[in-house]
Amino acid sequence: MRVVIANFRPPLAKPADFPEWWSSQTRPRKKDRYERLLDYSSGWGFHIFAIGLHMMDLGLADDVEFWDYGPSRRMAYHSSGVLKMVFHHAQDVHDYVDRTGPPDLFVNYGVVGHEILRSLEGRSFRVHVPCSRYALDRDDNHDAECFLVDDPRFLDDRSMLYVPVVNTRLVTPGRSPKTRDFIYLANIRPGKRHDILLDAVRGTALTGHLHPVKPGVLDLSGTSVTTSDWDERSPLDLLQSSRIAVYPGDRTSNPAALWECVAAGLPIVVNEEIAGGRHVVVPGVTGELASPAAFGEVMRSVLADRDRYTPRAYFETTWGTVQTLDSYLAFFRRMGWTG
Repeated sequence: MRVVIANFRPPLAKPADFPEWWSSQTRPRKKDRYERLLDYSSGWGFHIFAIGLHMMDLGLADDVEFWDYGPSRRMAYHSSGVLKMVFHHAQDVHDYVDRTGPPDLFVNYGVVGHEILRSLEGRSFRVHVPCSRYALDRDDNHDAECFLVDDPRFLDDRSMLYVPVVNTRLVTPGRSPKTRDFIYLANIRPGKRHDILLDAVRGTALTGHLHPVKPGVLDLSGTSVTTSDWDERSPLDLLQSSRIAVYPGDRTSNPAALWECVAAGLPIVVNEEIAGGRHVVVPGVTGELASPAAFGEVMRSVLADRDRYTPRAYFETTWGTVQTLDSYLAFFRRMGWTG
């Protein structure tokens, strides 16, 4: 069985010459060995690749590919055994499918990729994971046999609530001394709302760290907040040395980092206006929801009562990595997948 997982960035305006480009390339030799699911060592992409890796572990998938758009076409095997394909645009993908045939299972993450989903109708079993809803995904589920959705409002008879899995062998509470009050793992984008967090802690004694954030990008005056850029600090070390985690974002959805905070045993304070993923917050257990106006107040409350929260234990019993992936495969079968 051939499985393709896609997480497309916006397509590029490039010449439609993929057949000519492909004829000059040598497809890489398939790896004889690969990382098993919970041996996955790379930082990015575990929750994206996990369905394919689990299917390889179970002997259900012979080949797993990852598709994306980017400025440089390439094809190379990841250490996990996933063949990473980078295309320029949808026509590249169409030409590639014409040459290699459609996948048996196609899983599309994010808001880009509807053209590919539509082109595979009747040819592949299609799963769409919208994650951040706007444009075609704002109101309804489109262009697939079934859907993994990030908000109960979008549940229908062909959808299931989505939880990005975490490598719980790698992401653990650890035993590091707690050197700061809070950690926020999020790149600088408008929907991540660092301003809500900084307004909440400015003029207080709360200590925190932001990653990945370049020095000088944010006004940190009046705060005890530090920053580090990509590859300067280990996100896992930052989690394990913090008392709680925060997520003040609003126009954002299903951040995998939020689930990693829970898996690392940190109670989380999350903006109640987050676009998707509220189901990770179980009040009194994994953390609390907070309005933007009360964000700092709720942070202090959770810090004062941190030991009564049990995020890791709840994660293991409710969102275990393998049991969650198995539940997705069982759902696909109920929806008509024959794998």
